[in-house]
Amino acid sequence: MKAWDGVAYDALPLPHEQWGKRTIEALKLQPTETLLDAGCGTGRDAQLALAQLPNGNLVCVDQSTTMLDQCRTRFGDDSRVQILEGDLDHVLPVEPASIDAIMSVAALHWLTDHNNVWQHFYNALKPGGRIATDCGGFGNLAKTLALVPQIDEAIRFPDWYYANVADTEGLLKKAGFVDIEVSLRPHPTPLPDKETLATYLKTLVFRDWNDDQISKMSDLLTDNTLDYVRLEVRASKA
Repeated sequence: MKAWDGVAYDALPLPHEQWGKRTIEALKLQPTETLLDAGCGTGRDAQLALAQLPNGNLVCVDQSTTMLDQCRTRFGDDSRVQILEGDLDHVLPVEPASIDAIMSVAALHWLTDHNNVWQHFYNALKPGGRIATDCGGFGNLAKTLALVPQIDEAIRFPDWYYANVADTEGLLKKAGFVDIEVSLRPHPTPLPDKETLATYLKTLVFRDWNDDQISKMSDLLTDNTLDYVRLEVRASKA
């Protein structure tokens, strides 16, 4: 899989900004809390959250070094921010029971399953800590992906995992979470023009495709719209 281009990512008009705002609002952050952004990317969402933590701390975790480079550029030498490399399929790179709240936006569907992630989140949280997450959910991009055989039947996708509500609720309960709320939210996303759509597809969705494949997909998406479905999770540690 081609490395993420953090600069190009930041330059795009992303629906992730709306997903991030909803996620942050759900946490009801307090000024002195410590927040962990799991799969922080370039830190766009984390920057919004940090405005609510004037006397708190922010921990940004991502597996991509190119994304983390852009994240470091964004936050500079802000003493409230710690930026760490970490794989969300493994134990988070923080002390157990050290985090007040965890957010994650557009990241968890890159994991092949969620058997570990919720337990790792639970272990990192203090008692009473909260999580609010967004990721691709069941049915995400179904119409878009159904067009791929028209381009090349040999194309294979990454191991995206678009979880459903019932399975997610079960894993959250198994991890020990309470006050669980899980839902699927359709979020059709129109891009303003074909050029932006092509750049978006090449930067985010089909990063390993060549320019000809990207152009063909752009043409097939006649309304310039991606059929996103978001899996939204809210829960607490007892």
